[in-house]
Amino acid sequence: KDPANPHHHILAVECDGATYHSALWARERDRMRQGVLEGFGWHFHRIWSTDWFYQKDKEVQRLRKALEEARTRDLTRSLKGSNKERPVSGESLEQSEDTTPIVLEDSVIKVPKYKKANVVVGVNYEPHERPIHEVVEILCQIVGVEGPVHTEEIARRYASAHGKSRLGSRISDHVQTALSRAQRDQRLERKGLFWGTQEQFLNIPVRDRSNETVPTTSAENISSMEILACADLIEQESGSVEAEELVRVIAKTLGFKRAGPEFQSHVRACLKDRNDP
Repeated sequence: KDPANPHHHILAVECDGATYHSALWARERDRMRQGVLEGFGWHFHRIWSTDWFYQKDKEVQRLRKALEEARTRDLTRSLKGSNKERPVSGESLEQSEDTTPIVLEDSVIKVPKYKKANVVVGVNYEPHERPIHEVVEILCQIVGVEGPVHTEEIARRYASAHGKSRLGSRISDHVQTALSRAQRDQRLERKGLFWGTQEQFLNIPVRDRSNETVPTTSAENISSMEILACADLIEQESGSVEAEELVRVIAKTLGFKRAGPEFQSHVRACLKDRNDP
């Protein structure tokens, strides 16, 4: 923390060991966290445990130099900014100009690309005439790849598997009957209009839709569960994020170059439901 202002931090110091960082998942997680925090204006200094153990004096000097540079950098930034006074002890963090949202360019959390199910079936049946037990197998394959996924998206994949570009009422009704059968047999679960496996609902996947188009990218086809899982992922990596900034970072994490009004409203509604008692 800045000695002159306990509400403000000037440097992030990480002291994880070399053994810990040898794991691929650990390096990837730290890279994502550091990237997000640097997008918010943080600066990092790393101390390796082996260096601290074998050459502590040298590491102390490195840290002292890093802190001095951080204070100088922070003072320069403040002087170039407005002439507003820094908050004194006792003032809330929200009153500080340092809480102004900083634009994140490409420093967003990377998540897996959205993967569409590619199911091929025989042409011995029309889609609305295929036996229910066969439809159940096909739908379980689709949901296994894309779940949690909207009912209409499942029906579109099913129709596409039969070479159909249009989704009629007979196909939709047939798919709904098969989904109900899969739920009865405890092969799939439903939450609202979204279907998934038990594992998918226990660990909601967060996916990048930058390669997808409407209707897969429509706000109504992205479950509130995935929105909230994305918000949790961001806050785990970067700490508390101002509400409107969180909406924008969620959009970028999910692969949107531009968050339209419908998507923004959807995200805000999800976050409001989470925060309401």
